[in-house]
Amino acid sequence: MITRNLDVEDGIVNGCFGKIGNIVTKTKDGIATVQMLGLQLDNPNAGQKHRKKVGGEEDVLVYIERSEENLRKGAVRRQFPIKLAYACTAHKVQGMTMQSAVVSLKKIFEPGMAYVALSRTTSLHGLHITDFDDKKIYADPEITASLQAMRRAPVEEIMPLLQHVRENRQEHTLTIVHHNTEGLGPHIEDIRCHHELQFADIICLTETHLTGSCTSSDLQLEGYNLITRNRHVSYSTHQEIGKKNGGGVAIYCKEHIPTQPRQYIQNVTDLEFVVIKIDSPIKAAIAAVYRPPQYSVDDFLTNLKGMLDYLDLAHDHLVIICGDFNEDLLHTGKKPILELFQSRGYTQLITTATTEKHTLLDHIYISNPDLCLQSGVLQSYHSYHNPVYCVLRFT
Repeated sequence: MITRNLDVEDGIVNGCFGKIGNIVTKTKDGIATVQMLGLQLDNPNAGQKHRKKVGGEEDVLVYIERSEENLRKGAVRRQFPIKLAYACTAHKVQGMTMQSAVVSLKKIFEPGMAYVALSRTTSLHGLHITDFDDKKIYADPEITASLQAMRRAPVEEIMPLLQHVRENRQEHTLTIVHHNTEGLGPHIEDIRCHHELQFADIICLTETHLTGSCTSSDLQLEGYNLITRNRHVSYSTHQEIGKKNGGGVAIYCKEHIPTQPRQYIQNVTDLEFVVIKIDSPIKAAIAAVYRPPQYSVDDFLTNLKGMLDYLDLAHDHLVIICGDFNEDLLHTGKKPILELFQSRGYTQLITTATTEKHTLLDHIYISNPDLCLQSGVLQSYHSYHNPVYCVLRFT
């Protein structure tokens, strides 16, 4: 066993096992001295940088030289950092992975040692246990106490949409979700596999990061139609934003819901948005909007007002506008975007943080909050933003 970290990046570390496969000597004045040891390491990936040609021949051995160790009174010891090792302590194998191992529990003396030793192999087939004693397998009492003291999250908090579907199977509802994906392409599989997005009738996305005029078939979700609007076609005046990577919006809508998409609106020249109108199962206009952090609020509000003016023309339609507005509603101070919506009679539904930094940037505005049965924040593992949702009731 190697007893010193010789090259951590190359895997030649304290606790690395192997066999001596070659001894390289050098003779001087008739005296042969050992110059290098060739080791056949158990880990075939270790020591890639320390394999040399010896005597003109190439092999798979890892060659090491003597190491120095300073002792007391100025003495220096030069020796190969290896020792005979038919076995080793559990502490030596922390972090190691091996195909097989024989583990003795006889001398386990502290919490967690058994876990470290027993969890090294890649399968149960490769694990052989001697001196088994179940009393040796135990955790630190402080850890057990801490786990018991942890707050238990009810399922309705972790998976509110799933809980809603279970409890309201007979309800006539329409579920809308908004999510800042931070790149639709890289995260399309995450969206497909999300345990609650499958319950959404309409999925509004921001920061899709799409480019070009065509949408790849790889971005299709089974059972949904996709409408997109990319950043580069969203800005006429502020070309400096339109030329930057990122941004973009999209809406997935269930195939059985007829949609009328609106990607261009008169007098709305610099806004990343897409609007769809639906007449069943409820009359509604639904918009996805994204405001980049560098886009001035005044210019954004000018274009947002143009979109709201257009939506106001549909008096018989419910209006839902969702997106990442980059205005933190949990922060004290002025909130001009929220104030504009409120002045137009809209209600903002989301009340808790939507990002990892506990900011509320992702909003859902609705023209008639009485139709909202439930709203909140979902969980996501792949994005800085968590999805937000609302469930609408209709008769």
